[in-house]
Amino acid sequence: MSHAAFYAEQGLAHVGSTDQPAGKPAREASARTRKLFVLLHGAYGSSFLSKFHTGQLGDDRQDKGVRMAMLVWDSALARYSDEVVELAVDRIKRASPEFAPTLPMFERECEAAQPAQTYAQQQGWTALPAPQVQPVQVNLPRRDDGKDWARRILARVERGDKSISRYARCSAEMAMGLRKSMS
Repeated sequence: MSHAAFYAEQGLAHVGSTDQPAGKPAREASARTRKLFVLLHGAYGSSFLSKFHTGQLGDDRQDKGVRMAMLVWDSALARYSDEVVELAVDRIKRASPEFAPTLPMFERECEAAQPAQTYAQQQGWTALPAPQVQPVQVNLPRRDDGKDWARRILARVERGDKSISRYARCSAEMAMGLRKSMS
């Protein structure tokens, strides 16, 4: 599970830096996190923002507690794509319409909303390209008896074409009377 202290440290890493001009906030939360807070405030009202409200206003006339919470949430949710965060918002509003989410609750929804990955994707392995199998071209005279397709398939199989499926080969053999059933 994630550690709140780690996210707080990440979120507040540049707050105390001295190379910022006076009166300008040291670091802002991303636009995505600001929109997320607006959306959650709209959905849950003051019960969401009151979790973070301290009553102390910064130079930018914004509550310091809300601003720090935005930085912590911004740092914690940085590893998720915008689509995952949007899906998590929808899921959490449906799952808990009366109670505003905490950061761990929201992170759980983001984890659940992550697209499934294969083992190879989780390990960072690159996929091999699909093999390039060139179909064997055959030129047979047309007999117009409705079995030309089967003759073409069987001629390709005889010439070693590996792109013909077992079903297609069996169907062609049945059409030509070389096989009685698909088994």
